[in-house]
Amino acid sequence: MAQYLETTYRNPLIEEVWADPAVTGPDDDGFYWSYATDDDHEPLPRRLFKVARSRDLVHWETHPPGTEAGAFAAPIPNYGRYRAAWAPDIRRLGATGWRFYGTLKFDDHEDAGPEGHGIFVAPSSGPTGFTEPTVLQRGPGFTTIDPCFYHSTVLGRNFLYWGSGHAPILGQELTEDGLGFAPGSVPRAVLAPTPGDWSDRLWEGVHVIENPLTREPIMLASKVDTWVGPYQAFALRGGAHPLDPFTPAPSPAPLLAENAAWNRCGQVFVQADAIGQLWLFYHAVRGDQVIPGTESLEANGRRGIPLRQMCMERLLFDSAGFPYVEGGGPSSTLKTGPVVLHRA
Repeated sequence: MAQYLETTYRNPLIEEVWADPAVTGPDDDGFYWSYATDDDHEPLPRRLFKVARSRDLVHWETHPPGTEAGAFAAPIPNYGRYRAAWAPDIRRLGATGWRFYGTLKFDDHEDAGPEGHGIFVAPSSGPTGFTEPTVLQRGPGFTTIDPCFYHSTVLGRNFLYWGSGHAPILGQELTEDGLGFAPGSVPRAVLAPTPGDWSDRLWEGVHVIENPLTREPIMLASKVDTWVGPYQAFALRGGAHPLDPFTPAPSPAPLLAENAAWNRCGQVFVQADAIGQLWLFYHAVRGDQVIPGTESLEANGRRGIPLRQMCMERLLFDSAGFPYVEGGGPSSTLKTGPVVLHRA
């Protein structure tokens, strides 16, 4: 007999490096899945994106059987020279179709030129074992990273957003199966940074959801500097069409801001629990913690590479329809967690 259980949790959810987390599920066996960046300076072995699973969104088994090498069943063509598998976004489309969107630094990467970082999509019949990746877009520098899938229930159509590198965030319609861009579609700028404004010079790590009541698109976007800080997430409201420009909330306060315990918090992802409550997953750095083994490295004016861990907060909506989290930043105390379906 199945029954609903309310969990409790305390951040971080995963102790090891778990940057740019994505969360999806449950699958047919009741597991939720999380995926994360695999990057240079992280402990070996290298993986084609990290994988973890959980039955309650709180307790996570990292690198479960079959995912020791990552989310992919085979090497990805034109990838391996660099260790830079970033910012995954995984969705289940229909009963058996899973889609993996991610960012790679390819073997033929150009530091200056159109063949810089790129975004791709790969299919699978389940939450692991992705194969046959298709490169969707590449661009100069860091302008083509951090893909985000969005399904508009109003239009019944799929969209993909991406961007960083001091360039606009772009969006484009996808095909029904999510494996390519819709014929005749073109990228459209939906959010632009302000050149010369230190506090508004870069947006990245966007995640788009629907307001549960109005079904209007809401963009959750991170800025300004994931390595040095401050790094925080903001909510922006979309228009009638998913590719209309997104506008900031009336309040300048961020959705997720640094505090005395946690810093460099962003790269958010939203997942519903068993009763439809929304939970905001993100990475953050606790104090001055760095990845073990990197203490002697000089990076961004300090020693060590920041240890970005996966955290979670309940996502709520105010009377104006904008999302917020209690306290406005990462929590450190024991809190009431997601409600999950327990199968006896």
